[in-house]
Amino acid sequence: MEDIYVTNSIINLGDSYKYSHASQYPNNMISMYSYMESRGGVYPATIFVGLQYYLKAYLTTPITAEDIMNAVHKAALHGIPFDRAGWEHILKEHKGFLPIRIKAVKEGSLVPTNHVLLTIESTDDTVPWIAGFVETLLMKIWYPTTVATKSYYVRKMLERYGSSEWAKFAYHNFGDRGAPSVEAAAIGGFAHLSQFMGTDNFNALNFCEEYYNVPNNEIAGYSVFATEHSTTTSYGRDGEEQFVYNQLLANPDAPIMSFVADSYDVYNFVHFCTDRGSRIRLLIESRPHQKFVIRPDSGNPIEVINRIMNIMKLNNLSILPTANGTILFKDFAILWGDGITPKTIEDILSINLTNGFAAENFVFGSGGDLMQNVTRDTQKFAIKCSNITVEEKPGVHYVDAHGYDRYTYPKLKDIDVYKDPITDPGKTSKKGKVTTYINTDTGAYVKGLRGTVPENCVEALIPVFKNGVILNTISLVDIRNNA
Repeated sequence: MEDIYVTNSIINLGDSYKYSHASQYPNNMISMYSYMESRGGVYPATIFVGLQYYLKAYLTTPITAEDIMNAVHKAALHGIPFDRAGWEHILKEHKGFLPIRIKAVKEGSLVPTNHVLLTIESTDDTVPWIAGFVETLLMKIWYPTTVATKSYYVRKMLERYGSSEWAKFAYHNFGDRGAPSVEAAAIGGFAHLSQFMGTDNFNALNFCEEYYNVPNNEIAGYSVFATEHSTTTSYGRDGEEQFVYNQLLANPDAPIMSFVADSYDVYNFVHFCTDRGSRIRLLIESRPHQKFVIRPDSGNPIEVINRIMNIMKLNNLSILPTANGTILFKDFAILWGDGITPKTIEDILSINLTNGFAAENFVFGSGGDLMQNVTRDTQKFAIKCSNITVEEKPGVHYVDAHGYDRYTYPKLKDIDVYKDPITDPGKTSKKGKVTTYINTDTGAYVKGLRGTVPENCVEALIPVFKNGVILNTISLVDIRNNA
């Protein structure tokens, strides 16, 4: 079987048990209807993003005869049944594209939990089970949606402490190196960029360009000149101050320069950078266009930042006026990027506000918590079948008494499909052709059934995909605007 190979074809991307389901549904089933929702979780609503990537990357690529051969071979070795006839039907009748229709809320929409986010419908009565097969792939939307949701709520918290313009850059993505794969880093990085403008995830920039219509002469996010411990310590303990000064001399036009400060003694670093008469301070103050960012990278953030801020205050650094009278340093700022969570951010901002320091003095970098401290259960995501249609009586062709060809339409029946476990009411699923409406007067989302439109409402889900073709696309700019 040397001609058998592994591909990323959609035919290979189902949970193993999905391959046996084609034969388990009623024999007379002709269509299936499924939906996705967040059933609850940490946040009261979700920012829906990521669908377009999965459509472009996987569902616009047709299966091939080779893909079917590979799947037949692997299924046999794996010990599972495989509906070869069904997949060959898809290849022959649909040129390898999946016969499904997907509708979804606009990416970037903030939708309350327990509301339908997308629906999947089969479009070919020969293979209606295909609507359930794609659950495995499309469920992965939980990841970008959850990262984007987390980022959204962090941004809203930041905006309570400082300006919206500062907030857009105050939660910086440091998460690329901690991601489990290149793809995960790009997806999570894009999700964060749906809410913020600052990132060190270079990988995500290309992702936004390829999948979310960012022109190649524009950029999805920004970063700055920054040192790390290896560059700083390569000059030795005695050379640290000279190293900083040399970088400033070599980069006179850099608008922001970030320096890791805890290689040896973080407080000594702050002193030789900000003391009266310091050559570093004098050079920075001679450049009104340049910001010097001090990056402590270890220790208790509350204690370390408090001491640093007091040193800077005692050194009488130049300040900018603020509406609330807090201290905002003109030329210097703090970046904390170690162990950052939403809680540590709020703790730092709250305590420093109490101490009289403006939020705009601070920027935060988050990696592991932003990109990895989320799971499917953070927002309790699920995709469930909620309705099938069966053919109770087939249509019949006949010739009438006058010799004309006639046809009686089949008798169809909709069957609600749902689970209602007595052991966990939280896992009760929806029934019927469920969807989400939006009230045109209030903007509120409303639960409902397809075809039964509540007063003053329109369906919030729009057609995005049918039979291998993307029907609507969205840009990163539009996603940001939708949020």
